[in-house]
Amino acid sequence: MESRAGLPSIATLFSAYATITTFITLLQQAFNQFIPQRVQDYLYEKLEQWFRKSKSSPSLFTLVIEQSDELEGFRNHNQVFDACEKYLCSKLSNFANRLKVTRPRAEDMLAFSLAEGQEFREVYEGVEFTWNYIISSNENSERESQERRYFELTIEKKHKDKALNSYLPFVLNFYNEMQEKQKELKLHTLDKYGGWHAIEFKHPFTFDSLAMDPDMKKAITDDLDRFIKRKEFYKRIGRAWKRGYLLYGPPGTGKSSLVAAMANHLKFDVYDLQLSQVDDDATLRNLMVWTTNKSILVIEDIDCCSGLPNRRENMEVCSDDDQGSNGGDENWSASKISLSGLLNFLDGLWSSCGDERIIIFTTNQKDKLDPALLRPGRMDMHIHMSYLTMPGFRILASNYLDVSDDDDHPLLFKEIESLIGNVNITAAQVAEEILRSEDAEIALRGVIELLKKKKSERTKMK
Repeated sequence: MESRAGLPSIATLFSAYATITTFITLLQQAFNQFIPQRVQDYLYEKLEQWFRKSKSSPSLFTLVIEQSDELEGFRNHNQVFDACEKYLCSKLSNFANRLKVTRPRAEDMLAFSLAEGQEFREVYEGVEFTWNYIISSNENSERESQERRYFELTIEKKHKDKALNSYLPFVLNFYNEMQEKQKELKLHTLDKYGGWHAIEFKHPFTFDSLAMDPDMKKAITDDLDRFIKRKEFYKRIGRAWKRGYLLYGPPGTGKSSLVAAMANHLKFDVYDLQLSQVDDDATLRNLMVWTTNKSILVIEDIDCCSGLPNRRENMEVCSDDDQGSNGGDENWSASKISLSGLLNFLDGLWSSCGDERIIIFTTNQKDKLDPALLRPGRMDMHIHMSYLTMPGFRILASNYLDVSDDDDHPLLFKEIESLIGNVNITAAQVAEEILRSEDAEIALRGVIELLKKKKSERTKMK
């Protein structure tokens, strides 16, 4: 039966609706049953992209930030993608309704990251920015599947300049600051092929735990902090942005520990250079050039390096102004490297290859070093690592035993103070004695016996 206007009846409409619904249901079941999940995901993604494009307005501006791009046949990682990923991950708790969770190793904490298709909206300086995290699969000419990850940042076209000149630099600055806070330090050493090999640097020493005279400690930290802040100053006066430190004193006085404290204070990587492993000046120059910015180059026991003999005997024929040249190299023809090769990197033409670098020499005997190495501009600050003093011992006692002379052991501290000024003993020797017992009183009495023994040996030697 048809309606008066010749239209289908209600029963006919319901019948057609039921038929269509049944057909769609069967089609959906067949799609889910016979189409692989990977193909389904691909089709959904293409539909989503099509709808996104159809919704786009000429008044919108979209910035695509890919994880990597291909340049001259090589795929290059995009650091801007890393910055955006870190920035958005820092805001996961605010906007995410889907997260990926991983734990790479059993001892690690759970790590949360962005899931595919996540959208995030943020208002920055009164302007709304929309982020989309997209993962797509493409097939190259060899029919190998390649995953493409990228962000789409969408904004009204009239705010394009704000996105490029203000918002993105803000994200990058956030990323740089986070990298500095989370930076894992590296210790670089020479491998068997003559190149740098890096391992994690997790030395626990800090200036707080360093058994050093407090005034000297403050002078060093102030100098380091001043150096870091003076980039424009070094540029204005025409000097390379680097600083040299000479650590000298008897063995066991904490020179290596001070290097570790400086690295942890500055968050700088450490390059440990053994000059005995360097073949010639060209190799030395290449190794030093390949050290990174924000790093500490350490040459330990430089007085023992066969390639850098003292030239005091040549001072009459070679003036200080000529010591950076080849003036005396003929006397060192048997050496692997020359003093002039090292000096050229310290303050010669090669010294400008890199910024924000610390160069540290350590020696047990300062008087054995050539004066050319010691003058300002090469070794700017000379730090005498002396034997243990009472202020240094108080730091040791606080760190190892959690006690001070104001606690329950004033008499023991007083006796230690009367002895420690009359003997030459290193912090390493005293620390080893303290470690023999966890009981503070027993450990302190052990230190007193050690100091008395040292004093007796010194008296006998006299």
